[in-house]
Amino acid sequence: MKKLVTIMVLVILYLLITGLSLVRAQERTIGLLINEDDAFIGYTLFAPMPYTVTYLIDNNGLLINSWESDYRPGLSAYLCENGNLLRTGKLLGNDEFPFTSGSGGIVQEISWDGSIVWEFEYTSLEYYPHHDIEPMPNGNVLMIAWEYKSGEEAIEAGRNPDLLPAGKLWPDHIIEVEPSGQSGGDIVWEWHMWDHLIQDFDSTKSNYGNVEEHPELMDINFFYNAGADWNHINSINYNEELDQILLSLHNQSEIFVIDHSTTTEEAAGHTGGIYNMGGDFLYRWGNPVAYRAGSEEDRKFFKQHDARWVKSDHPGEGNITVFNNGRNRPEGRLLTKS
Repeated sequence: MKKLVTIMVLVILYLLITGLSLVRAQERTIGLLINEDDAFIGYTLFAPMPYTVTYLIDNNGLLINSWESDYRPGLSAYLCENGNLLRTGKLLGNDEFPFTSGSGGIVQEISWDGSIVWEFEYTSLEYYPHHDIEPMPNGNVLMIAWEYKSGEEAIEAGRNPDLLPAGKLWPDHIIEVEPSGQSGGDIVWEWHMWDHLIQDFDSTKSNYGNVEEHPELMDINFFYNAGADWNHINSINYNEELDQILLSLHNQSEIFVIDHSTTTEEAAGHTGGIYNMGGDFLYRWGNPVAYRAGSEEDRKFFKQHDARWVKSDHPGEGNITVFNNGRNRPEGRLLTKS
């Protein structure tokens, strides 16, 4: 009997030691550097840019799940309420839209066990998705994409020829995709930056006007040496309560809000929707230089990323958070805490 008890104690001790060893072995296994006591309790989802694997870890760095893909990330990944992963994938690009750090090409929904639930490719010589997507409450997906405009089209829209270093432009547009089947989708709504331009360079063009008096429009000649990639929208976020879309324009150093309640036809104009402004900007902030409402000293954003509304029932609900990179800020990149 004593021998049996001794064996049982040894087994229990072995299991305890082994369990502790496994926990220690998994500490900081997936890139965890710091876990302070006041850290938010939850999981962290991330998709390293050089790899095809997306990881979900807890605050101790323990791996909760991982998803394999055939593609490197197109710079965004989301964990859905049903446990599926919604992820952008980076394709090889084409002759007009080459492979770049921000380019995507395909969106995939992957189940918890790694099987492909749905995928949608949106690429051609006329358009190409990049950076971020946004899963919507109705199951649809918002996507950011470039669209091709030749130098002639840009000049016809009032662009100063001296501000066409690439000889073309890639203004951004937004599409809302309704998934269809396992590998398809229907575009049920769209918005184009190209429909909301103003300029005071060429008085013969229909969009000629006073830039300062029209902050709801984009000055086609506002230029920060962006080349073809003129706007470079790098994040998109949806507010269901307001039916509004929040965009971060990297090259304008601004955030914008547009109305999603419009039809596609209304989104191409200046009236309609619950705010009766069509697809014009409802709100913009960060860089008044872009619409002649201030100087560089008034500028707040410097190549920012990741603009998002704070959700309801969270501290600061209704406000917007932005990661302000500080690139080209006169006083340098600042680290502040408030």
